Amino acid sequence: MRYETEGLMRSLEELVTVARLEHVTAAADELGVPQPTLSRSLARLSETVGAPLLRRQGRGVVLTRHGRLLAAAAERAIGEVATAVREIRAETDPTGGLVRLGFQHVMGTDLVPTALRALREGWPDIRVELHQGGADPLVEAVSSGESDLALVATVLGDLRPGLVGRVLGVQELVLLVPRGHALAGGRRVELARIGGEPFVAMAPGFGMRTITDRLLVDAGLRVRPTYECEDLATVGGLVAAGLGVGLAPVGTGHPGTVEVTLTTGDGVPTRTVQLLWSESSISSPPVATLRDVLVETVPTLLGQV
Repeated sequence: MRYETEGLMRSLEELVTVARLEHVTAAADELGVPQPTLSRSLARLSETVGAPLLRRQGRGVVLTRHGRLLAAAAERAIGEVATAVREIRAETDPTGGLVRLGFQHVMGTDLVPTALRALREGWPDIRVELHQGGADPLVEAVSSGESDLALVATVLGDLRPGLVGRVLGVQELVLLVPRGHALAGGRRVELARIGGEPFVAMAPGFGMRTITDRLLVDAGLRVRPTYECEDLATVGGLVAAGLGVGLAPVGTGHPGTVEVTLTTGDGVPTRTVQLLWSESSISSPPVATLRDVLVETVPTLLGQV
C-alpha cells in the first residue's frame, strides 16, 4: 500500500480544497498542480477508500456522502497535524523551547535551582517543566520519553537501551541522629553500631533506599525500617523528633539533627549523582543546552571541581 503511506496526506489536502471550492480546475490552480494530475489523484483516493468521493453537478463537482465524511475527517486531521508541528517547533526552538527535567526531591533545594539560574542567564526563553520523584520512576520517565533529562543519585549499573548517563560527582553519606543522641558526640561511627536502633528510611524505589539497603547488607545488618518516607525532609523531621536514626547525603542540615561521619569496611559511603537522557531526546537543541548547563554547574556544587 505504497500510495497510502506516501500520498494519502497530500490527497486528503487536495480533497479538502476541492470540497471548499467545489471545482476541480479551481482547486488545481490553487494547489499549483495540473487539473488532470489532481483528477487522477482524487480517483486513486476513491479507489483506496472503496467508494466514489465526488460527483459532477453542472459545471462543478460536489462531494458524495462518503466524500463529505472523509473531507470532514481530513480537515480535522490536517488541523491536528498542523497544531502538532507548531508545538514541536516551539518545543525544539533552540532559544525558547521546552525541556522536561526530572530530579530527586533533595536536589530541589540547591542543585537544580542553581543550574536553572545559570540556564536563565544565558537562555532566558527556554522553558523547563520540572518533575520530582524517586530514582526508579525518574529513570522510567526518561526511558519512556515522558522526561528529557533526569538527575538521579543511585547505584551505578547497566543502563536501559537508549539511555545515556553522565556521572557528575559523588556525595558522602552520613548518619543522621537526633541532638542529644549517644552517637551525636562522636566524630565518626561504624555503620554496624546502628544495629538495634529504630531506623528511618526512604521508601522502596528511591535511590537512597537502594543504597541504604546495600550498605546494611554489606555490614551484616538486618534492619527493618520503623518508618519509610518519600522525601529526605521527612526523614530529617522524624529523626529530629527522636523516632530513629537514618542515612542521608552530607549537608542535609535538618534542624534538630546531627550529621555523624560513617565508616564501613570500604571506607566512607557515598552515592553517585548521574545525569540521564535518551539518545532520541538529546537531538532537541534546548534539551542539549540544559544538559550542558547541568554538566557544567552540578559538579561544582558537589565540590568535584
